[in-house]
Amino acid sequence: MAAVVMAMVAGVAVTNSLSSVITGPSVRPLSAEEVRQELDIPITATPSPSAIPTSTRTASPPVRAPREIRVIATSGGSAVAACVGGEASLLSWTPAQGYHVDDVDPGPHNHAKVKFEANDTEVELEVHCEAGRPVSREKHD
Repeated sequence: MAAVVMAMVAGVAVTNSLSSVITGPSVRPLSAEEVRQELDIPITATPSPSAIPTSTRTASPPVRAPREIRVIATSGGSAVAACVGGEASLLSWTPAQGYHVDDVDPGPHNHAKVKFEANDTEVELEVHCEAGRPVSREKHD
């Protein structure tokens, strides 16, 4: 049992060392609070192009400022959704590793959607608004 524990500790140490060598010390996931801060949009403005990461695909921002913005993660990728005037919009979407975007309807409409695809797997993310808030539904094929 002690040998197993020692092997696990050594494996974690090696993995942590290698990950910082490969990705660099500054690469880390954002906390929920950091995501909220990054997405903080003044009520009278829309995001500037420089505020949107270049690694994501984006739609045109809604004309009016959204009441609420939500980051939605799925196994196929993630999207940033907002509700403006009761209509759903996808502000950006990013496929997960190994997936690509097959189809997008960014809105604003009653429903906005993005479909992520990898090999024989499809993950469709559909967003609609309830009480001014983005609500998501995920379908797998």
